[in-house]
Amino acid sequence: MNPQQPSHPLAELVRIESDPAYRALFCAELDAAILDRFANRAAVVAEVQAAADRLRSLVLHDGPGPSA
Repeated sequence: MNPQQPSHPLAELVRIESDPAYRALFCAELDAAILDRFANRAAVVAEVQAAADRLRSLVLHDGPGPSA
């Protein structure tokens, strides 16, 4: 058995519940991962909005005129 693997499926949860220092570390890492995910999501949303604005500008203002 791999020493990194818990001995039973819920070993990590048991450790989180029973070890206050490990719980604090786990929660801090979880919070950091959530904040990172939110930051990435906000960046993607901003990129999509900027692309939509550029496309809207092209379609409404800068697009080619009527064909002659």
